[in-house]
Amino acid sequence: MTAQRILICLHDFSRGGTERIALGLAASWAEAGRHVTILCGSREGGLRERLDPHVKVERLNPPVRRGLLSRFRLGRAMGKRVPALRPDIVFLPGNFHLLLANALHKAEGHAAIAVKISNPPLPQAVPFASAVFRRFARGVRGFAAMNSGLAHELEHMLPGREIVTLHDPVYIRPAPARPRLSGGRNILWIGRMEAQKDPLLALETIKALGGVAHLTMLGDGALRRAVERRIRAMDLQNRVTLVGHVPEIEPHLAAADALLITSRYEGGPAVAVEALAAGVPVVSTDSSFLLHDLLQIPEAGRIVASRSPDDLASALATVCDQPRTLENLRALTVPFEPESCARAYLDWFDHLVAHG
Repeated sequence: MTAQRILICLHDFSRGGTERIALGLAASWAEAGRHVTILCGSREGGLRERLDPHVKVERLNPPVRRGLLSRFRLGRAMGKRVPALRPDIVFLPGNFHLLLANALHKAEGHAAIAVKISNPPLPQAVPFASAVFRRFARGVRGFAAMNSGLAHELEHMLPGREIVTLHDPVYIRPAPARPRLSGGRNILWIGRMEAQKDPLLALETIKALGGVAHLTMLGDGALRRAVERRIRAMDLQNRVTLVGHVPEIEPHLAAADALLITSRYEGGPAVAVEALAAGVPVVSTDSSFLLHDLLQIPEAGRIVASRSPDDLASALATVCDQPRTLENLRALTVPFEPESCARAYLDWFDHLVAHG
């Protein structure tokens, strides 16, 4: 028995990493001969353009748009639609969508519900967080952690549950490498301008780096205006470029000397893999287990234990100056090759369906 009918539940097509990876996996699964449907609360969002024509899309009517408590409304509304779609497996592609699980399980007990854990499951300093997580995860048959560290956290919190470690695929189209200039300090930052990503720390870091360093920031979000105000207050107008959303990051990676990650926490930052594939080293806060698995050689970059702008700036200076080999950095990205990642997910789905 295999998972022939796969249902992916998405709130919408926002330009987030979770949604982008889900659409890429959906296309690979459809190419492998599976029947893949996306059930969404709304068709809003810029990632609609990435939809594969072989993946069917069902939208709730009336639509359920993002807002306060919208995921609870989304779960109830989706629960009414799921039985008619007759999925073998329902895939929730990240922590954000975990709140749908119990409502979907109640509506369609036949289908196995699989959740990808894309960020640490427990918010820091939240009382009873473990108990709350277990309650929301009652309807889940299997968990896919993006790295071994997340898997270990889940095993401790959910003993006896089905937990595997599966990498996210990274869709890489490396741009031609450019010659490195002596003293290069072209720093790239990529992400949503939200508190989790801490874009303000990136500004403090480029200020501390000094010299001719320039920071290019790709992405947008709720903190965009705060970032603009801080740039003016710190007199960084000539040293920071805000680009906003871009369809492709490869040209920006080709012009970068290092990628800076300032997140407070991450499940597995795909941009780090994309950077290494382009021959760009990474300097990051200690925000993800995956980074420890990924940055295995000194030339790949540094993980900075503190959130000090001075410490991050020092690491950037070292990483920008050190020699590196494109082939060595690209070799670190082999486990994230899309075809093998998609196949691993299908094998896991088949296992959940066969042993449910």
